[in-house]
Amino acid sequence: MSSRKSGEISIKGLPGSEGIAIGTILVLDKKKRKVQPKKIKSDAILAHLKRYAKSKEKFLIELDELAINLDQKTVGILETQKHIASDIEIEKRVNSCIEIELYSVDYSIYKVFNEFIERLKESGSELFQQRIIDIENIRDRLIDLSCEDEQKLEIEKGAILIVKDISPTDLVAFYEKGVKGLVMDKGGVTSHAAIIAHSLDIPCLVSSKIAVDSASEAKKAILDANKGELFLNPTKQRLDEYKKEIRRLKRVKKARVGLQQPSQTKDGVDFHLRANIEFVQELQAAKDYGAEGVGLLRTEALLYGGIAQKSEVEQIKFYENVLSQTDGPVVIRLFDVGGDKLNTHTPDEANPFLGWRGIRMLLDEDEMFEGQLRSILKSAGKYPGQVRILVPMISLLEEVHQVKKRITKIQKGLKKEGLAIDESIPLGIMIEVPSAALLADHFAKEVDFFSIGTNDLTQYALAVDRGNEQICTLYQQHHPSVWKLIELANKAAKENEIEISICGELAGDEIGAACLIGMGITDLSMSPSNIPKVKEALVNRSLEELQAFSKAVFTCSTSNEIKAVFKKMGLANNSPD
Repeated sequence: MSSRKSGEISIKGLPGSEGIAIGTILVLDKKKRKVQPKKIKSDAILAHLKRYAKSKEKFLIELDELAINLDQKTVGILETQKHIASDIEIEKRVNSCIEIELYSVDYSIYKVFNEFIERLKESGSELFQQRIIDIENIRDRLIDLSCEDEQKLEIEKGAILIVKDISPTDLVAFYEKGVKGLVMDKGGVTSHAAIIAHSLDIPCLVSSKIAVDSASEAKKAILDANKGELFLNPTKQRLDEYKKEIRRLKRVKKARVGLQQPSQTKDGVDFHLRANIEFVQELQAAKDYGAEGVGLLRTEALLYGGIAQKSEVEQIKFYENVLSQTDGPVVIRLFDVGGDKLNTHTPDEANPFLGWRGIRMLLDEDEMFEGQLRSILKSAGKYPGQVRILVPMISLLEEVHQVKKRITKIQKGLKKEGLAIDESIPLGIMIEVPSAALLADHFAKEVDFFSIGTNDLTQYALAVDRGNEQICTLYQQHHPSVWKLIELANKAAKENEIEISICGELAGDEIGAACLIGMGITDLSMSPSNIPKVKEALVNRSLEELQAFSKAVFTCSTSNEIKAVFKKMGLANNSPD
């Protein structure tokens, strides 16, 4: 979507990483290499095997060089890239394509990676869906390296990079060469490129759709990733306004650094801000931002490095690594994947987002499920009182009963082996399916805590695929219907005296956090980098103010009305919309 004013072109998108950048434009419209199913002769097999090994080695060296001096969160994502490129099963398949099927090295790489990509495209897992771009870029980079095709670009320091999409490794490389802003025609706000842009403090706009085509003749741009807008060939007045705004934001950011106040509202009511993490490397950032433990530990990365899950020994090492470095509770979410075709017997699904995913898959996959439970329970035995188990995609009470039986069975087995266990390990469920919210009073009698996953709850409540760029504007986390479902769960938790927390993106948003505290939900978990702005919004307000806002939210009929009330009540702290 674009508009034009006196030669200036305005393009709308979604904010992927906050911030404002002014700079020259670098458009990268990379055409993918055309790879044909070319056959080779038997005497060329060795040369093609060596070219594949060499390309992989070069790529891994590139990743190691990129990781130098980067923050640990970004390093963790690069490590995931290394796992994919080094995957033994992928290597075997590529070598087999060359040796047995007699395909050229470039087509062998293309063929094997595409088989993996096709599995992920059918997945109901948002995590896997988001990483398809990453895998495609790994594939294309390995193909380029195997063909010894290097692309050299002259990059002006402070440039704004405009692309269709981009891999994490390419983004880090461009950042190190001076790029200070990123605009992507594709991608969502939770894509890996957006996450890394946030980590590197690069303003990022996603789902701009037409930026690459529109920017081909432009020289300079203003990227406002706070409001979700790109200005090509901006007017002098616009430039002056934004230079002034950048100076103001720098002052605000500086004031936030070192915010050491207790996590209390202005009138002394305690709240807790915890971290959502996936990699061990993110723990330092969580500590730096003052997170009180881990409110959501995603475990899908334990499945991502290969065709099957990591061994129990590897899983235990991961859990204990996190636990040993964390002060406070660690909420471990069970594998939240499904419809991902990691097993060959998995049937095709017409709509995987409503299909075989989360706990539905785990209850059918005994080896995967019980292996993860054993690993968690063994780790919990060494760190009693610290681990909490969180079950995703619960929609039926019967699923909770089955999970409890599995845990009891495994705990009995571990005790027979003479291993220590945590007898009172808390069990919680994700409230992310409307049926769970509507029957929250019944679920609350069966579990120890609720954790509301507002991302999926919004998706299911509004019937909006949050990964679908065509309808992304309909995905509204502040929508009144979402708040009503949250309140049902909150009321049930309070009446049954169990804990309740929020671990979706809504918790890391000032409007969302303000309303949640006003509702009496004082345990919020979010991306570590969101903690300072949320804390600042809460410590400067009294509980009475937040309660008044919460009450007003429940009189609104649209998301825009809620945002307007937030501003009208003076809760915006002069922060960007």
